[in-house]
Parts: sequence; structure tokens; C-alpha cells
Amino acid sequence: DGKYHPVKVIERRKLQSTEPSDYEYYVHYTECKISVLPRKILEIDVSFFYNNDIEMIVNRRLDEWVKLEQLDLDSVETVVDEKVEDKVASLKMTRHQKRKIDETHVEVGHEELDAASLREHEEFTKVKNIATIELGRYEIETWYFSPFPPEYNDSLKLFFCEFCLNFMKRKEQLQRHMRKCDLKHPPGDEIYRSGTLSMFEVDGKKNKVYGQNLCYLAKLFLDHKTLYYDVDLFLFYVLCECDDRGCHMVGYFSKEKHSEESYNLACILTLPPYQRKGYGKFLIAFSYELSKKEGKVGTPERPLSDLGLLSYRGYWTRVLLDILKKHKGNISIKELSDMTAIKAEDILTTLQSLELIQYRKGQHVICADPKVLDRHLKAAGRGGLEVDVSKLIWTPYKEQS
Repeated sequence: DGKYHPVKVIERRKLQSTEPSDYEYYVHYTECKISVLPRKILEIDVSFFYNNDIEMIVNRRLDEWVKLEQLDLDSVETVVDEKVEDKVASLKMTRHQKRKIDETHVEVGHEELDAASLREHEEFTKVKNIATIELGRYEIETWYFSPFPPEYNDSLKLFFCEFCLNFMKRKEQLQRHMRKCDLKHPPGDEIYRSGTLSMFEVDGKKNKVYGQNLCYLAKLFLDHKTLYYDVDLFLFYVLCECDDRGCHMVGYFSKEKHSEESYNLACILTLPPYQRKGYGKFLIAFSYELSKKEGKVGTPERPLSDLGLLSYRGYWTRVLLDILKKHKGNISIKELSDMTAIKAEDILTTLQSLELIQYRKGQHVICADPKVLDRHLKAAGRGGLEVDVSKLIWTPYKEQS
């Protein structure tokens, strides 16, 4: 925007130049924060979203390499923020992290990160290894580090086949690949089509390389996640926009084939070119429609990403309040759960956070004043694209087996 902004220099590297002083610098914009719930609350239940105790977390999406001439050297401040023993511990953690990453490449789940694990994660992933990717007709700036195999460490840009998700270092390799690749959609079963939108179910065991490539790609836009190499245990639901050239991926969510915790969604991502178009809300709604087909209640795996959190906040509010507006007479949490496939705990904490539920005479009572409901619905924002359940043709995994 033509203005100077405060940054912290994270790393430097030598440019290919004859001048010994020619370096570029990896910087983090220290003003960039994201407002989220306190981590303690996030780990317990994500639906306390109207709590006033807001925590600011670091937003690393805009971190980038800059040239020396872009820096105002007159404003430099030297900040010593680590003790020597902390640096030694950090180096040890980095080596430990590297060993873990070498053993387990692909990301498919989430984990709860304590303070030490968070520092370890941020140390190892502090510098984005891939700056941009080309996927279909889009060139996309990446947000985060992704643990691609070592041979891709010197690649600032990667070229993805938008159908099989194989990735290459050079445009010429992609062009040769596209002449041979016979896929025009994700390698799975089409379980939903409505207009130009299609959803494909991809079994990680049957399509292991695709599942791994999808996880590499997703990690470029998702920060704190657990890395696993084994995608056999997951199903991937890939949402596509379809035209005469094929079915182009816009986002996806993954789901464990067997979840003891009633998780109906592990990871969720809408690719940056397709964000703010209602696709994230569509994916969440779709995950609950699958739960209804299974005859189960569902809940997303914790903790959620920042964008995932915002989407779930709105989804639970809209679905529950729409029912309360239309329903005549008393309704219980159990009945709401049976109607929506939303876990009872998520319903209870959502309504409590909206101050729509009270505890009277040994039981919870829902207070559904129409004016209050309308106010909360307005605050929750618009819903996304609707799932036309009549277009969903799907057999649950257990029944497929």
C-alpha cells in the first residue's frame, strides 16, 4: 500500500550475485494478528464463540522474502527475546521436529498443541518453503510451510496437475504431464451433482498418492496440523466446479472411516481463489448431511483452524435458530440433535453462549423469543450454498464394506 509496516526479520539468504553483501530477508509483519477464542476454550469446545475473552494469535500468512532496498534501515531496533538456554532448547527441538517430519510426511488431521509443541512447530515451519503454486488457471500465493520431499526444497514455485494433483518443479514438466494425464476429475466416486457443482468421494486406501498430494497441497494453506503418512484411514470429499474442460477442485474435507469420538470431519479447506463464495459453509453442511445418512450425530475434530472456526460458529447458529423460529411448542436438546445430526454438547454450548438456554427446576429450558432469535441470526451472517439432499447418492462406508 506504499507505506512502511513494522516487521521482524526471521531469516536471510544469499542471492545469486557477485556482491558479497547481496541478501534477501524473510520477514513477519508484526501487526498481523487474528482474533480467536482463548486456546483453553478452543480445546474444550469450539462453540463458545461469543465469549468476550478474545486472544490474538500470530497470522503468518503474509510472511515473505524482501530485498534490502524495501527495508527502512533507519528504523531498525535490535530485540533480544531469547536466553541462551532457550536457543539451545530451540535447536534441539528443531532437530527433533526434523526427524519427525522426515518419518511422517503427509498431513491429514489436527492436534492440540501445548505451548512447547507450538514453539517447536513455529520454529520448524517459520519460513515458507514454497512461495507460490500453479493450479489450473490460478497462480496462488501460499500461506504456510508444507513438508514436501527434500528434492523440492529449492523450488519457490510448484506446478500442480489440477486433476491428479501430481506436482512438478517446471511448467514444461506440467505441460508434458497434462498431455498424458487422462483424469478430468478427482479419482473417486461422484456422489453429488447439482448444476455445475460436484462432490467426489476419494478413498485414501484406493487412491493413496492422490490423498497424499492433496494433503501436501492443503498444508500450504493450513497452519497447525498433525502430520501422518498413512492416508488409508481417511475418506476425502472433494468439491468441484464442472465445465466442458473437467471438474476443477475448489475445496475439500476429510473424514475418518471409523471415529470413536463421533468426528464427522477431520480437515476442511476452501482454496484461496474460491473463498468468500459460500463453499466452506457448503462443505460443513455436506458433512452433516452424510452424518444424517449414517444415522449418527457428528462433530468436527478439534482444534479447528481460524477460518474453520468462523464457519462452524455461523453454521450451528443458523441451523439451530432456524428450527427454533419455525418450531411450535417445546423442543429438547435431544430432539434438536436428532433433527440436525449436531452433537448435543455442541448444541448446548452454542445456545448457552447465545444466552438462549437456562437451567430451571433441574432441567435446561430453551428461551426462544423471536426478536432475540432474529438478532442472533443477523449477527451469524448469511448461509452458504445449500445442499440439495435429493441430489446426494451415497452409501455409508460401513455399508460399502
